[in-house]
Amino acid sequence: MKQPITDSYQRIFADKKRVLVVFAHPDDLELYCGGTVARLISDGKIVRSVKMTSGEMGSRQEKITQEELLSIREKEDSASMTELGIAREDNVYLRRGDGKIENNLEIIGDVAKQIRLFQPDLIITHNPQDLVIRFDKDINWFNHRDHRNTGQIVIDASYPYARDILFYPDHFQDPVAKSWTCTEFLLVDSYGHEDSVFVDITKFISKRVAAHARHKSQYSTKDAKDSADFFTKSWDSQGKNKYETFRHVIVD
Repeated sequence: MKQPITDSYQRIFADKKRVLVVFAHPDDLELYCGGTVARLISDGKIVRSVKMTSGEMGSRQEKITQEELLSIREKEDSASMTELGIAREDNVYLRRGDGKIENNLEIIGDVAKQIRLFQPDLIITHNPQDLVIRFDKDINWFNHRDHRNTGQIVIDASYPYARDILFYPDHFQDPVAKSWTCTEFLLVDSYGHEDSVFVDITKFISKRVAAHARHKSQYSTKDAKDSADFFTKSWDSQGKNKYETFRHVIVD
Protein backbone atom coordinates (compact mmCIF):
# COMPACT_ATOMS: atom_id res chain seq x y z
CA MET A 1 0.00 0.00 0.00
CA LYS A 2 3.03 2.31 0.27
CA GLN A 3 3.57 2.66 -3.46
CA PRO A 4 3.76 6.22 -4.84
CA ILE A 5 0.34 7.79 -5.16
CA THR A 6 -0.96 9.99 -7.94
CA ASP A 7 -4.54 10.97 -8.70
CA SER A 8 -5.91 8.74 -11.48
CA TYR A 9 -9.31 10.43 -11.76
CA GLN A 10 -8.80 12.15 -15.11
CA ARG A 11 -7.05 9.17 -16.67
CA ILE A 12 -9.91 6.85 -15.75
CA PHE A 13 -13.00 9.06 -15.91
CA ALA A 14 -12.29 11.82 -18.44
CA ASP A 15 -14.06 9.94 -21.25
CA LYS A 16 -16.75 8.38 -19.04
CA LYS A 17 -20.33 9.64 -18.85
CA ARG A 18 -22.18 6.89 -16.98
CA VAL A 19 -20.87 4.93 -13.98
CA LEU A 20 -22.74 1.99 -12.43
CA VAL A 21 -22.02 1.17 -8.78
CA VAL A 22 -23.20 -2.26 -7.58
CA PHE A 23 -22.73 -3.16 -3.93
CA ALA A 24 -24.20 -5.69 -1.54
CA HIS A 25 -25.60 -3.40 1.17
CA PRO A 26 -26.69 0.14 1.95
CA ASP A 27 -23.62 2.08 3.20
CA ASP A 28 -21.12 0.03 1.15
CA LEU A 29 -20.98 2.79 -1.46
CA GLU A 30 -20.20 5.47 1.11
CA LEU A 31 -17.65 3.27 2.86
CA TYR A 32 -15.65 2.34 -0.24
CA CYS A 33 -16.17 5.11 -2.78
CA GLY A 34 -18.39 7.86 -1.37
CA GLY A 35 -15.85 10.55 -2.18
CA THR A 36 -15.32 9.26 -5.70
CA VAL A 37 -19.06 9.21 -6.36
CA ALA A 38 -19.39 12.76 -5.02
CA ARG A 39 -16.55 13.85 -7.32
CA LEU A 40 -18.12 12.12 -10.32
CA ILE A 41 -21.46 13.83 -9.76
CA SER A 42 -19.78 17.20 -9.23
CA ASP A 43 -18.06 16.60 -12.56
CA GLY A 44 -21.39 16.09 -14.33
CA LYS A 45 -21.21 12.29 -14.60
CA ILE A 46 -24.35 10.17 -14.15
CA VAL A 47 -24.05 7.57 -11.38
CA ARG A 48 -26.51 4.76 -10.72
CA SER A 49 -26.33 2.95 -7.37
CA VAL A 50 -27.64 -0.62 -7.18
CA LYS A 51 -27.95 -2.34 -3.81
CA MET A 52 -28.31 -6.12 -3.89
CA THR A 53 -29.86 -6.17 -0.42
CA SER A 54 -31.39 -3.61 1.91
CA GLY A 55 -29.25 -4.60 4.89
CA GLU A 56 -32.26 -5.82 6.82
CA MET A 57 -30.22 -8.20 9.00
CA GLY A 58 -27.77 -5.51 10.08
CA SER A 59 -28.83 -4.99 13.68
CA ARG A 60 -27.94 -6.34 17.11
CA GLN A 61 -31.17 -4.96 18.54
CA GLU A 62 -33.66 -7.52 19.83
CA LYS A 63 -36.91 -5.59 19.35
CA ILE A 64 -36.97 -4.93 15.64
CA THR A 65 -38.16 -7.02 12.71
CA GLN A 66 -36.45 -7.51 9.37
CA GLU A 67 -39.30 -5.63 7.69
CA GLU A 68 -38.93 -2.66 10.03
CA LEU A 69 -35.19 -2.51 9.60
CA LEU A 70 -35.48 -2.82 5.81
CA SER A 71 -37.73 0.24 5.78
CA ILE A 72 -35.39 2.18 8.07
CA ARG A 73 -32.29 1.33 6.08
CA GLU A 74 -33.81 2.18 2.71
CA LYS A 75 -34.98 5.56 4.03
CA GLU A 76 -31.51 6.24 5.43
CA ASP A 77 -29.88 5.13 2.22
CA SER A 78 -32.20 7.27 0.11
CA ALA A 79 -31.20 10.29 2.20
CA SER A 80 -27.55 9.39 1.71
CA MET A 81 -27.92 9.09 -2.06
CA THR A 82 -29.64 12.49 -2.13
CA GLU A 83 -26.73 13.90 -0.11
CA LEU A 84 -24.32 12.63 -2.77
CA GLY A 85 -26.49 13.91 -5.62
CA ILE A 86 -27.68 10.59 -7.05
CA ALA A 87 -31.07 10.97 -8.76
CA ARG A 88 -34.03 9.03 -7.35
CA GLU A 89 -34.40 7.02 -10.55
CA ASP A 90 -30.75 5.98 -10.28
CA ASN A 91 -31.10 4.59 -6.76
CA VAL A 92 -32.08 0.92 -7.12
CA TYR A 93 -32.87 -1.72 -4.47
CA LEU A 94 -32.96 -5.34 -5.66
CA ARG A 95 -33.99 -6.67 -2.20
CA ARG A 96 -32.30 -10.02 -2.70
CA GLY A 97 -31.93 -10.80 1.00
CA ASP A 98 -29.21 -9.67 3.38
CA GLY A 99 -26.77 -12.53 3.91
CA LYS A 100 -28.45 -14.55 1.15
CA ILE A 101 -26.69 -13.40 -2.02
CA GLU A 102 -26.02 -16.37 -4.28
CA ASN A 103 -24.23 -16.35 -7.62
CA ASN A 104 -27.08 -17.91 -9.56
CA LEU A 105 -28.72 -17.18 -12.90
CA GLU A 106 -31.75 -15.47 -11.39
CA ILE A 107 -29.71 -12.84 -9.55
CA ILE A 108 -27.25 -12.52 -12.44
CA GLY A 109 -30.29 -11.65 -14.54
CA ASP A 110 -31.25 -8.84 -12.13
CA VAL A 111 -27.84 -7.22 -12.53
CA ALA A 112 -27.64 -7.88 -16.27
CA LYS A 113 -30.94 -6.01 -16.61
CA GLN A 114 -29.53 -3.00 -14.79
CA ILE A 115 -26.51 -3.03 -17.09
CA ARG A 116 -28.74 -3.22 -20.16
CA LEU A 117 -30.97 -0.41 -18.90
CA PHE A 118 -28.24 1.95 -17.69
CA GLN A 119 -25.52 1.13 -20.27
CA PRO A 120 -22.52 2.15 -18.15
CA ASP A 121 -19.06 3.10 -19.37
CA LEU A 122 -17.51 1.74 -16.15
CA ILE A 123 -18.71 -0.38 -13.23
CA ILE A 124 -17.58 -0.16 -9.60
CA THR A 125 -18.15 -3.24 -7.43
CA HIS A 126 -16.72 -5.51 -4.74
CA ASN A 127 -13.53 -7.55 -4.84
CA PRO A 128 -14.80 -10.99 -5.96
CA GLN A 129 -11.58 -12.94 -5.41
CA ASP A 130 -10.03 -12.55 -2.00
CA LEU A 131 -11.38 -14.36 1.04
CA VAL A 132 -9.17 -12.22 3.28
CA ILE A 133 -8.72 -8.53 2.54
CA ARG A 134 -5.25 -7.31 3.45
CA PHE A 135 -5.23 -3.55 4.04
CA ASP A 136 -1.59 -3.48 5.07
CA LYS A 137 0.85 -5.82 6.78
CA ASP A 138 -0.82 -5.40 10.18
CA ILE A 139 -4.51 -5.01 9.26
CA ASN A 140 -6.78 -7.48 7.47
CA TRP A 141 -10.37 -8.69 7.55
CA PHE A 142 -12.63 -11.32 6.01
CA ASN A 143 -14.33 -10.40 2.75
CA HIS A 144 -18.08 -10.59 3.51
CA ARG A 145 -19.76 -13.44 1.65
CA ASP A 146 -22.37 -11.09 0.18
CA HIS A 147 -19.52 -8.88 -1.06
CA ARG A 148 -17.60 -11.73 -2.71
CA ASN A 149 -20.71 -13.09 -4.39
CA THR A 150 -21.85 -9.65 -5.52
CA GLY A 151 -18.51 -8.98 -7.18
CA GLN A 152 -18.68 -12.29 -9.04
CA ILE A 153 -22.30 -11.71 -10.03
CA VAL A 154 -21.42 -8.32 -11.52
CA ILE A 155 -18.56 -9.80 -13.54
CA ASP A 156 -20.76 -12.65 -14.78
CA ALA A 157 -23.65 -10.31 -15.57
CA SER A 158 -21.31 -8.09 -17.58
CA TYR A 159 -20.03 -11.01 -19.63
CA PRO A 160 -21.71 -12.69 -21.32
CA TYR A 161 -25.23 -12.19 -19.97
CA ALA A 162 -25.75 -8.44 -20.56
CA ARG A 163 -24.19 -8.67 -24.00
CA ASP A 164 -25.80 -11.73 -25.60
CA ILE A 165 -29.42 -11.01 -26.46
CA LEU A 166 -30.66 -14.60 -26.16
CA PHE A 167 -30.05 -14.44 -22.40
CA TYR A 168 -33.07 -12.97 -20.59
CA PRO A 169 -34.92 -11.84 -23.74
CA ASP A 170 -37.75 -10.50 -21.57
CA HIS A 171 -35.46 -7.60 -20.62
CA PHE A 172 -36.01 -6.16 -24.08
CA GLN A 173 -39.70 -5.64 -23.42
CA ASP A 174 -38.42 -2.39 -21.92
CA PRO A 175 -37.52 -0.21 -24.92
CA VAL A 176 -34.62 1.35 -23.00
CA ALA A 177 -32.81 -2.00 -22.63
CA LYS A 178 -30.24 -3.09 -25.16
CA SER A 179 -27.32 -5.46 -25.47
CA TRP A 180 -24.43 -3.86 -23.64
CA THR A 181 -20.73 -4.56 -23.19
CA CYS A 182 -18.78 -2.94 -20.36
CA THR A 183 -15.08 -3.72 -20.25
CA GLU A 184 -13.79 -1.41 -17.52
CA PHE A 185 -14.15 -1.95 -13.78
CA LEU A 186 -13.00 -0.58 -10.44
CA LEU A 187 -12.89 -3.18 -7.67
CA VAL A 188 -12.98 -1.94 -4.08
CA ASP A 189 -11.32 -3.61 -1.09
CA SER A 190 -8.20 -4.20 -3.22
CA TYR A 191 -5.12 -2.73 -1.55
CA GLY A 192 -1.51 -2.99 -2.62
CA HIS A 193 -2.44 -4.68 -5.89
CA GLU A 194 -0.29 -4.17 -8.97
CA ASP A 195 -3.37 -2.67 -10.65
CA SER A 196 -4.13 -0.30 -7.74
CA VAL A 197 -5.20 3.23 -8.61
CA PHE A 198 -6.07 6.17 -6.40
CA VAL A 199 -8.73 8.87 -6.65
CA ASP A 200 -8.10 12.12 -4.81
CA ILE A 201 -11.21 12.97 -2.79
CA THR A 202 -9.72 15.66 -0.55
CA LYS A 203 -12.33 18.22 -1.64
CA PHE A 204 -15.15 15.70 -1.18
CA ILE A 205 -14.29 14.17 2.17
CA SER A 206 -16.96 16.19 4.00
CA LYS A 207 -19.58 15.08 1.47
CA ARG A 208 -18.53 11.45 2.00
CA VAL A 209 -18.82 11.81 5.78
CA ALA A 210 -22.20 13.56 5.60
CA ALA A 211 -23.62 10.87 3.30
CA HIS A 212 -22.23 8.03 5.43
CA ALA A 213 -23.65 9.58 8.60
CA ARG A 214 -27.16 9.44 7.10
CA HIS A 215 -27.13 5.73 7.99
CA LYS A 216 -28.08 6.59 11.56
CA SER A 217 -29.14 3.07 12.51
CA GLN A 218 -25.58 1.90 11.80
CA TYR A 219 -23.22 4.85 12.33
CA SER A 220 -22.75 8.07 14.25
CA THR A 221 -21.17 11.08 12.58
CA LYS A 222 -17.97 10.23 14.48
CA ASP A 223 -18.09 6.67 13.09
CA ALA A 224 -18.44 8.08 9.57
CA LYS A 225 -15.52 10.46 10.08
CA ASP A 226 -13.35 7.72 11.60
CA SER A 227 -14.17 5.49 8.62
CA ALA A 228 -13.19 8.23 6.19
CA ASP A 229 -9.95 8.86 8.07
CA PHE A 230 -9.11 5.16 8.00
CA PHE A 231 -9.98 4.32 4.40
CA THR A 232 -8.54 7.47 2.80
CA LYS A 233 -5.16 7.61 4.51
CA SER A 234 -2.53 9.57 2.61
CA TRP A 235 0.60 7.96 1.28
CA ASP A 236 1.52 10.80 -1.06
CA SER A 237 4.76 12.71 -0.68
CA GLN A 238 3.23 15.52 1.38
CA GLY A 239 0.73 13.42 3.30
CA LYS A 240 -2.04 16.00 2.95
CA ASN A 241 -4.47 14.61 0.40
CA LYS A 242 -7.11 11.92 0.87
CA TYR A 243 -7.53 9.06 -1.59
CA GLU A 244 -9.90 6.17 -2.22
CA THR A 245 -8.24 3.03 -3.56
CA PHE A 246 -9.37 0.67 -6.31
CA ARG A 247 -8.12 -2.11 -8.50
CA HIS A 248 -8.51 -0.89 -12.09
CA VAL A 249 -9.40 -3.67 -14.53
CA ILE A 250 -9.80 -3.36 -18.30
CA VAL A 251 -10.72 -6.49 -20.25
CA ASP A 252 -11.05 -7.29 -23.94
